[in-house]
Amino acid sequence: MTIKLKILLPLVILINTLGLSPINAAEAPKSMEYQGVELMLNGQGTRVTYFMKVYNTSLYLLSLNSNSEEILEADEAMAIRLDVTSTLVTTKAMLDALNAGLIKSTGNNTDPISNEINQLSNSFSSDVTDGDFFEFIYIPDSGTNVIKNSTYIDTISGIEFKKALFGIWLSNDPIQKNLKKAMLGG
Repeated sequence: MTIKLKILLPLVILINTLGLSPINAAEAPKSMEYQGVELMLNGQGTRVTYFMKVYNTSLYLLSLNSNSEEILEADEAMAIRLDVTSTLVTTKAMLDALNAGLIKSTGNNTDPISNEINQLSNSFSSDVTDGDFFEFIYIPDSGTNVIKNSTYIDTISGIEFKKALFGIWLSNDPIQKNLKKAMLGG
């Protein structure tokens, strides 16, 4: 047995023993309907942190589009779905990741949407566990609807907030480049 294998094998056993192994999430639905609007799956990918799959992210649009700038600027219905696939994802971890992502997607200029960020943070009052799913569904003239496990939580108004939130995954500086590519259908 090589030295690398002698080190790697106990590490894999330890991770599995602690229950930290990723859980395979079901494939995202091919479409979603919300408030009479039908959205189609544009693409989906997996967020990986420290070699662990933590969630699957799916982008839903009115029509297929691979141009992230057009998607971010569009004032039309669209959605992002997060399927939690790891026990490492907690409410605090989710909030920390969303806040870090919003800072990154706005180029560290979150002041214009600070009230909306606080509203988003307040939307995460219950525990987050593997198997949970979140949908962030933007509807023009209404805002971004926050839904957990098919239960409506809140609506956060404003297209600027939608741009920042979707920018976590689709901006020029996304949280994970290959995840952005997958969500854009590539």
